[in-house]
Formats: sequence, structure tokens, C-alpha cells
Amino acid sequence: MLPLLPLTLTTHIFLAVVALGAASALLLARELFRRRAARALLGVAYAIPAVGLALWDAGREPWAGLGVRLAWTALVVLAPASALLFVAALLFRGLTALGALRRALRRARPADRARLADRARPAAQAAPAPDGSRRALIQASLSFLPATAAAASLRGLAAAPDEPRVPLVRMRFRGLHPDLAGLKILQLSDLHLGVSKGVEHLEATLARVAPLAPDLIVLTGDVADDHGQLRAALDAVHRHRPRLGVFACLGNHEYLHDIRRTRPIYEQSPVPLLVDRGATLTVGRATLYIAGADDPVVLGGEELRSALERSVARCREGAPEDAFRLLLCHRPEGFPFAARRGFHLTLAGHTHGGQIGLFGRSALQSIWPDEYLWGTYARGESRLYTTSGFGHWFPFRLGCPTEAPLLVLERA
Repeated sequence: MLPLLPLTLTTHIFLAVVALGAASALLLARELFRRRAARALLGVAYAIPAVGLALWDAGREPWAGLGVRLAWTALVVLAPASALLFVAALLFRGLTALGALRRALRRARPADRARLADRARPAAQAAPAPDGSRRALIQASLSFLPATAAAASLRGLAAAPDEPRVPLVRMRFRGLHPDLAGLKILQLSDLHLGVSKGVEHLEATLARVAPLAPDLIVLTGDVADDHGQLRAALDAVHRHRPRLGVFACLGNHEYLHDIRRTRPIYEQSPVPLLVDRGATLTVGRATLYIAGADDPVVLGGEELRSALERSVARCREGAPEDAFRLLLCHRPEGFPFAARRGFHLTLAGHTHGGQIGLFGRSALQSIWPDEYLWGTYARGESRLYTTSGFGHWFPFRLGCPTEAPLLVLERA
């Protein structure tokens, strides 16, 4: 994904964040923004994404790439903190108003007090007045909301460089040939070498995985954003030499970084690149067919679906009917077409799991329930695994660690 959202939408988010910050400052000008240092710190915090957007808009590398990362790194912290600061400001103002009303009631004459009490009873019952020394306590407790949001965002930035985990993912299939039971497939996707990680990180992970003896290694796109590291990465994976070999498909970053340069690197490497085609392997008495879908290099809509449907259809041509059919498809949106065409297993990436997870699933799954963001999915007898990715172009991970999954085929 490059970038997380287009420039126009990112600018709209930034303006919304600025509006929330300005509204909070107006509501809490006397209480929380009295000190000059606090105002200066706030100004710097909002200036960082503004500078990033300006560099991004200039459109010249490497400054545009720096602008994207600068804008989004700041917004990941500022957006939740500003939203919760605004909520805190509203609560604080409400409690302050109730306190003022309570004090007015104590000073009023008995008849006026009864009339004021009747008008204010619902609000007075809702919350106590922030009178006296409790004001400082309320200010501290309300500041906890934006501070917690900012701390969680900073934790996500700090967790981004963590070493990729190697989860064992068991994929069960009815009627799986006995000679394919126990087959281990190491999936490497969205490495983005040259941005967040380098070839040395890939080699370290391969060394960790070596004792698990994967039978097959597949690369499902976005291997490197640096052409020099792409060549070195393909050589490093090939040196691992699993018994069934290494296969790759294209991702959108192979196109974004000039397919006229990236594709020849694949074709000159020892790693077969599958684009709209497949390869048939003999595994004991069983047959394994591996195909690679092309990437449509569009962001969404009917154009994306049509391109993926055509690519999956071409991948299916020539596949033996008695084979276990495996599809490498960078984008998980190809899974419905793969299931319809009789592919047993699809391996995808691209989403990075939304880079925010909860209980082992993408935290964005509830927002987009029909998307295949991270984990195992099923349509009939067909299965999909979408990995959260080995790396990222944007250094943020919260509850959604990077990974190099080892998938094991099992008989249901």
C-alpha cells in the first residue's frame, strides 16, 4: 500500500485533526493551554504533518516519500489524541458549568434556589460539581484520555521494528491427498526491503525457520522497494533451497517502482515468477499446481475486481483436475474468484492487517466485515490466508505484528 490513503483524503484528515485541536484549545484555553511551552509544543506537533503534506504534494522523490511517512507518523499520534482531547474538553466544560450552577444555588434566596434547582435537577443528578480542590483532579483525569491515545500510538511506532514472528497456521482440507498431508509452506509477503527492513532481516528469519524445514517458499508480492535489495533477497531465498523450490508473484509495489526494472530482476534470478500462469509439481503420488495472479495496479472498484477475475481465470487454465491447486495472489480481493475457479488455497498479503490488531484479527475487520484483512478465511471448500506481512512502508504496528507464516496442509 503506497500510501495509506491518497493525498487528498490525508489532507482532509489533517484538517479535521486541526479543527478538533483548535476547538479543544478554545474550550480549555485558560485551564490547559495557559503555559507558553504547552502552546509551542502543540504548534510543533501540528506543524509536522503540515510539512509532510507539503513535501508529499511536491511529488519529487525522495522528498515525496519522506513527506508521506512524516505526515502519517504524526497523524497516527495526533488524530486519536486530538479526538479524545476534544471529548475531554467537552466533559470538562460540562462539569465546570454544573459546578458554577451549584455555587449559584448555594448563594441564591430560598425561593430562587427552588426554582433554579427544579430547572437544573436532571443535570445535577448526572454529575457532581467540580468545586474547590477537585478541579485539579478533574483536569488530570481528563488529560488521561488524549495521553492514553498518544501513548498507544507511540507504542505502535515503537513496535514496528520488532522481529517478524513465525506463526504455525494449520489449513485443513477434505479429500487432501495423503502425500500432501503435512506439507509446509513458508509465505513471505510485503517485505518492503529498503524501507523498514533489509536483506539481513530476511536472512535472519530464514535462519530461524530453517529447523522447521519448509517444503516450499512463496513470495506474494511487494518484496523490495529498493531494486538492489530485490536481487539480493531473491538470491537469499533461493539459497535456502526447500525441496519443492521457491515461487513468486507480483505485487503493486513491483509496478509502482517501475515494472520495466523489477520484472527483469525476477526473470534473471533463480526464483520462478508466475504471472497469469502456473507450474505443476509432483509430490510423491500427488500433484501440486501453483499459479501466480497478476496485480491490477488500481486502488479499488469494479476495475480491480474485473482485472483480478481475468487474471485468476488465466491462472486456472491448464491446471490438472486431480491436483491440489494453490494460488499466489498479492491482493486478497482475488479470493472469491479463486474459490469459484476451484483453487483449494489462496495466499495473499497487501493489507498489512490494517497494521492495528485485536485478539489476533485486524481491528478494522468490524468496519469492513467483507474484506479479507488478516488471517484465515473460507468460501465453501476453498481457503485463504492473508498475512499481515513481513515488513511495511509505514512504521506502525499495534496488536498486529509482522510475520512470516508457516502454513501446514492437513486432512480434515
